[in-house]
Amino acid sequence: MGKLQPRSFERFRSGEQIQIPVYTNVAAAAAAGITAAKFPRRMIYLTTGLSGGPCVAFSDGTVWKAIPFAANAS
Repeated sequence: MGKLQPRSFERFRSGEQIQIPVYTNVAAAAAAGITAAKFPRRMIYLTTGLSGGPCVAFSDGTVWKAIPFAANAS
């Protein structure tokens, strides 16, 4: 018999999309109570994150690490 997986994995198996929380910038996330220290290893999407452009940010447990989008996917 295989290893039992938590119920939360059913969402992945069913093909359901993962929705990443969206904020304007880090200050807006902090105003909503989402801080890097409170949510380590969390990923968020910032619409005006780096130099006014969109990016994703990951919490390292201390600060948000932003990753800009370099090019369009084709």
